[in-house]
Amino acid sequence: MPLAKISSVVITSGYAVLLLAALLPSLLSHLPPKASPALALEPIASLKAFPAVMKMGYACEDCLVPSVHGANVIEKRDGGLLATWFGGSREGGRDVALWGADYNPASQQWSLPRRIIGPAETKAALGRYIKTVGNSVLVRGGRDELWLYYVSVSVGGWAGSALNVALSRDEGKTWGAPRRLITSPFFNVSTLNKSAAVRYSDGSIGLPVYHEFIGKFSELLHVDSKAQVLDKRRITQGRHSIQPLVLPLDSEHAIALMRDTGPSPGHVLSSNSADAGQHWSADQALELPNPDSAVAGLRRPDGSLLLVYNDLAAGRNSLALAVSCDQGKSWKTVRHFEQAPDGTGEYSYPYLIRASDGNMHLLYTWNRKRIRHVVFNDNWVEGGEP
Repeated sequence: MPLAKISSVVITSGYAVLLLAALLPSLLSHLPPKASPALALEPIASLKAFPAVMKMGYACEDCLVPSVHGANVIEKRDGGLLATWFGGSREGGRDVALWGADYNPASQQWSLPRRIIGPAETKAALGRYIKTVGNSVLVRGGRDELWLYYVSVSVGGWAGSALNVALSRDEGKTWGAPRRLITSPFFNVSTLNKSAAVRYSDGSIGLPVYHEFIGKFSELLHVDSKAQVLDKRRITQGRHSIQPLVLPLDSEHAIALMRDTGPSPGHVLSSNSADAGQHWSADQALELPNPDSAVAGLRRPDGSLLLVYNDLAAGRNSLALAVSCDQGKSWKTVRHFEQAPDGTGEYSYPYLIRASDGNMHLLYTWNRKRIRHVVFNDNWVEGGEP
């Protein structure tokens, strides 16, 4: 066969491979769904009978590296907190690693940051080149298990990422060798996480993830108690909805709130499920603005929803708190955590949890230099002054 013809065949085959890679997630999401367990609402306490609380500090003030981003946090069994984030010379840099710190509620102090895992450890465990690491999410497992789901990149940018998981049996002091999650049978690339997992009644979890390869869309991975992927469901069919935050409303209903990467002006996007995450409605734009930025939130004891978001059409120099009392249909902004009227500053990538004592803990990126930590309760949300 002439060389020109061989080249033509190779190029055509290459395009076919890329096309299949782009279409496969959509094809898989339309497979007959497996039976889904009911969503489990987390047991949560309310502190409305107590005085308003609002305290601001830093999970890391001296973060040991020039740039930090993408924090998440989980409550430990002793009532303290463990936070992780990625940091290095810059986002996507080859020296970026995952870092962590512990919070002592008695002293109200964070430990010094410690390096948890990076490209070298991931490469050694997986046997493949790893350029950098990114977003991480901590998930409580059974007994003494704490799982760390995190993003790594081998080639290209975030669109070429994959999802890995590591296990700790000592509340995050040490971690076992990571392994790669199989989220797609084809290339297994372009799966990222950002938001907290939701729980099912059988002990499995729903891990919100998103894709950035060719199209940008959100999915929900169904993962068992040993961090094995059981199934996945497409949340959105569009090309500009990522970083889903999934909030269960009851055992069957849930809402997903997402970052809008589409044309400006953007808005927070929402989608609803009535069958525990098996199927989702077409995404709709809420009235809340979204300057291509991540959101965080939770469901409160009274059924209302909280959302932390950048309340601007452009920029991330204002971070606000909104409340919905009608399951996410309408929202009212009630508080601000940060505001820089001169347009400078970045307050982004929020992550919000409620601890067993009823207090809420919010972590977010502060000017890419620090990780801000805010503690507040329901009375402060309602307008009470600390």
